[in-house]
Amino acid sequence: MYSVLAVDLDETLLDGDSSVSARTMATLEKWQARGRRIVIATGRPPRSTRSIPSALHGFPWICYNGAWIELEGDVLFQTTIPVEDARRIVAEIQAAAPDCRLGVEIADQLYTNREGQWNSATLVSDVLAHTTRPAAKILTSLSDLDAAQFERANGEVTARQSEIFLQGLPRSSRALISPKYDLVQVIPSSASKAAALRWLLDRWGLAMEEVIAFGDDVNDVEMVAEAGLGVAMANAVPEVKAAADRMTVSNEEDGVAVVLETFMG
Repeated sequence: MYSVLAVDLDETLLDGDSSVSARTMATLEKWQARGRRIVIATGRPPRSTRSIPSALHGFPWICYNGAWIELEGDVLFQTTIPVEDARRIVAEIQAAAPDCRLGVEIADQLYTNREGQWNSATLVSDVLAHTTRPAAKILTSLSDLDAAQFERANGEVTARQSEIFLQGLPRSSRALISPKYDLVQVIPSSASKAAALRWLLDRWGLAMEEVIAFGDDVNDVEMVAEAGLGVAMANAVPEVKAAADRMTVSNEEDGVAVVLETFMG
């Protein structure tokens, strides 16, 4: 029997207006009433949980793609990119592409060089100057990186694709590349939604085989692949669909509720 629901937020659980439909909310309540657990797993920062429908606040939240776990304001787990490596990444991007959209998440605060690019951010002229502590995540634009010029080890300057640059990341970090959102997220190498979910399951005495996981984007692939039942939304990227055991309809059509209802009668 599946006893844990692990679900992404944007374009998975939430509608286009960032709300949860009445049908989906009723299904979550029914799931929980039967003694089953719910985990929210998102790439969003912890502070964004405050603006999500209050009915979701009592669940464990996996944030920053697995780099942070929070429950009702208490931080249960976190991992970061060491400050030296975070500064190296930010410095290389700023040097090669001064106009590149760039942000760094530190202690639940985003410092960014573009106004209005990401929500609840602090606008700064120099992101590197604010990268003074370990980072949970570094954000940049995929298209901006593709247009940048990075210096080779031998001193030669050449245009490089974003993937080539990201292959040279410090070992403490890794990249999630999401063309769907024109986004590159550099996160701690050990962080993933799947790893964070396993951390919670270990403390509950449960296993991944007992999880139903839903997702739509590249940061959901591992969680969907490792769950007992991995479900891809109809609006998911091909990588998630390939990793999933089954498909459901889109988030706008209550895709999460459609599947959960089949397990509750």
